[in-house]
Amino acid sequence: MECCYRRGNDCAYTVGIHLGGTIENFAHMMNKKASQIGLKNTSFANPHGLDNDNHYTTAKEMALITKYAISNNYINKAMGTRSETINFGSFSKLLTNTNALLKTYEYADGGKTGFTNNANRCLVATATKGDLRLIAVVLGAETTQIRFNTAKEILEETFARYQNTDISKYLDFYINVPVNKGSIKYYERKYKESMQIPLTKDEYNKIYVKQDVMQKIDAPMYVGQKIGKFEVFIEDEKIYEKDIILDQNIYKKTVLDYINEGLRDIFKSENVI
Repeated sequence: MECCYRRGNDCAYTVGIHLGGTIENFAHMMNKKASQIGLKNTSFANPHGLDNDNHYTTAKEMALITKYAISNNYINKAMGTRSETINFGSFSKLLTNTNALLKTYEYADGGKTGFTNNANRCLVATATKGDLRLIAVVLGAETTQIRFNTAKEILEETFARYQNTDISKYLDFYINVPVNKGSIKYYERKYKESMQIPLTKDEYNKIYVKQDVMQKIDAPMYVGQKIGKFEVFIEDEKIYEKDIILDQNIYKKTVLDYINEGLRDIFKSENVI
């Protein structure tokens, strides 16, 4: 495995102890965060990533972890820094990013290398071209050069095939749900959101929408209750989901409501010629 000093494993270990009290508790904190961001096939056993049977992930989930991490400006900047001199009083140390793509690939703007005896050579690389930023993940490469070449090939092919695509028209929907014995007859709402995601032309043509909403609302129901959901798919892959939540209380009709309704009906009938 690579030198602990070079990879900062000693620093990761120290941070884990500081934040978690113990390595075991910090790993528990990491797994809790992983679950919160939607990871299902990732398990952490330590803060530094050295080989452990209970420490594993997938290429897809490494990409999701990276996407979450680079939303932090500090991490994003650090991952894209080629080199930096760190000063500690009279001592200084030049730190150099081992992600060679930052020097050899014009669109590269971040990433992280990794190696252990069991995992072999790994890389997460980010690159931006125009308004599209991509994440490529290479795991288990036999050589350092293979991991960089493969990541570059993935990025180049993806830039060629994908472009940011506006799917807002699929996020414009309307509901009108009858209310049974309620103070209102219908619960009616329009929803509209704007969104762009990277898609190929073929994927865009395969988008379809599912709307699953209650056929009727039995009063009473209250603010915050879920009455349905709206989903957008490309074939079997869900790309968008929105729960439909009541934003007003719907009360049962009172005796007075029935009386007023009856009186309105009477006056309407009297005005009919």
